[in-house]
Amino acid sequence: MVPVEGSPGESFLRYNEHMDTIITKEQVARAVREAIPKLACVLPADISHALQAAQQNETHPLACEVLHELCENASIAQTDQVPICQDTGTVWVSLEIGSNVGIQGDVFSLVDEAVAEAYNKAALRKSLVHDALLNRSNTGNNTPAFCDVQVTDKPGVANLHIMLKGGGSDNASRVVMLVPGAGRQGIVDEVVKCVREKAPNACPPLVVGVGIGATFDKVAGLAKHALLRPVGSAAKDEATAAFEAELLAAVNATGLGAGGVGGAHTALAVHVETAPCHIAALPLAINMGCSAMRRTTVNLLDENNTGSQHSASLHTAEALVEDAAAAAQTKEPIRLTLPLQKEELSKLRAGDICTLTGSMYTLRDAGHIRLLEELHEQGSLPYQLAGQTIFYAGPTPEAAGRPFGAVGPTTASRMDFAAPELYRAGIVATVGKGRRSEAVKQACKDCGCVYFASVGGAAAFLAKRVESSQTISYDDLGTEALRKIEVKDFPVFVGVDVLGNDIYDA
Repeated sequence: MVPVEGSPGESFLRYNEHMDTIITKEQVARAVREAIPKLACVLPADISHALQAAQQNETHPLACEVLHELCENASIAQTDQVPICQDTGTVWVSLEIGSNVGIQGDVFSLVDEAVAEAYNKAALRKSLVHDALLNRSNTGNNTPAFCDVQVTDKPGVANLHIMLKGGGSDNASRVVMLVPGAGRQGIVDEVVKCVREKAPNACPPLVVGVGIGATFDKVAGLAKHALLRPVGSAAKDEATAAFEAELLAAVNATGLGAGGVGGAHTALAVHVETAPCHIAALPLAINMGCSAMRRTTVNLLDENNTGSQHSASLHTAEALVEDAAAAAQTKEPIRLTLPLQKEELSKLRAGDICTLTGSMYTLRDAGHIRLLEELHEQGSLPYQLAGQTIFYAGPTPEAAGRPFGAVGPTTASRMDFAAPELYRAGIVATVGKGRRSEAVKQACKDCGCVYFASVGGAAAFLAKRVESSQTISYDDLGTEALRKIEVKDFPVFVGVDVLGNDIYDA
């Protein structure tokens, strides 16, 4: 357990004889253990309803297809009890306690044990490394969790907020220390700038948490707490609600849309939390929440609370699929067989909807570092990768009778350091999500290669298109290993074509 944002650490004590209720470490651990599998597999009801409203009003053909996949994904995940997204995230736990509620000692001391048990039992992906700088080996159990305590004057409050936060959306977030003179418009401009640059990597349509005020170390916590409020709920006051509406309109006016491919629904909501600050400062934090915002609030004083107060019903998930299918302006895809031939790639153009059938290889960050090292040592691509397609993915373990419970694209730009050299060495196509660098676009032009984009956040849906998986190398990297997978009718669209045209620029 890592204490953050004013957390009590190991020595916190909030207890005296006037406390009506004491929250125990066992209560907290039990709530976390029970909530995680539900959060991973069931889309919160407020997000489901917001996606439904978005797809009913969307007219952009590619955005309709993205929303259709997201809605079908929610139904598959809930029905089959597999993860909504392959990135089952870092675990964030925030305990909110009222004036007559106490805690003794380290109330989070059993949380890591609960997280490890839940991730193993539910076959979720473990994504934590031991140290960001010194030891980037996987901890193997998705711990530590990141925990904090928030104190309120309201009596009778003991709410445990739990969130599974994916790396793609957190990586798209930022903290900026604006000058006071930037004012309201400066905040709007910075939020829109962040969305323009980063939204396609964060699996839109988004929920955007905005923190304004406090200090450098606290403003990010404001933004993260803003994500807890259900989509569609009112802000704390009219002025804040009006500013949220202004920000949402500005974000959606970018036209980035669902999946970043165009359309009216870049964000489902923008939530704002404000605080006092120094006269010389205007701290701003923007925390991106993806289309699979997995968070819940557990009332620890209610023994009947299930820990999933925002969970959607199966009926809701099925209705989403039906509505999305009806709204999607279906166009017959271009059916491609793997391995791909450059002659057929030359005919594709950015925005073309395609399906892939055959063999491709999963690989991501750590694996690319190793692959480049072997390429440099040998002078050619190892593992018979010449002419093949690399899918930037880190799947969850086997589930529901399939090779993976969930598998979907990770942020492609993180592999931009390796992609041009791999294209030149013989890789003909890559599959990921989000924007690519100018160097990657140029490499596509020079080498006659293609970057395919896939829908981020539709990992249960995509896992049904994977028929088999074989680990080829780097097994010690776990989810980042090099795997050969067989796919059938795997849906993608052309992100960057052989002319360097980019769907995200369009």
